Amino acid sequence: GKVTIVFIYTKGTDDLPTEIRTKNLRILAKGVRSLLMQSNPPGYECQEENGSWMLAFGKMAKAVSFGLRLVESTARAPLEGDIDRSKIFKIGVHTGPFTSMGPHTVTGRADYFGPVVNRAARVASQCELGQVLIGIPLPSGETPCTPDFGSKIITKLVGIRKLKGLTVDMALFSCARAPR
Repeated sequence: GKVTIVFIYTKGTDDLPTEIRTKNLRILAKGVRSLLMQSNPPGYECQEENGSWMLAFGKMAKAVSFGLRLVESTARAPLEGDIDRSKIFKIGVHTGPFTSMGPHTVTGRADYFGPVVNRAARVASQCELGQVLIGIPLPSGETPCTPDFGSKIITKLVGIRKLKGLTVDMALFSCARAPR
């Protein structure tokens, strides 16, 4: 089967004192989980560790919409400390086949395996803070085709990159809300 994997890295709170960072991570985790359940159909939390998440969605468009809503939601989150609320998350999205799915060894939650997971993580590592970035594998010599998520979301080619540990080039596209 195919799945869309989303990696979220929380980086915008790293310089805060431990107590404030811990409190903010709890608030952000509550926000991630709340938005996840508001998706229709809801996304799925595979795992979370220290403010980083691996999520699964049935469609890339749902994952991108979730990512944009998550970035927007930090503006009103009751966070503490001197932080740029627009630059808290790095969100990487990739769709592809998984080789297997089974229970996570610690949590028992569904966990996906295969290149789709590694690719989504590598895409997230390429993000700027506050950015939702999608990665699409690009066979040698092909021109990237810009994904279309409708008139409310703008996608822009950031570049074609060879990401660490991957043998295929990835076309990276940033996603943003269209101006109203």
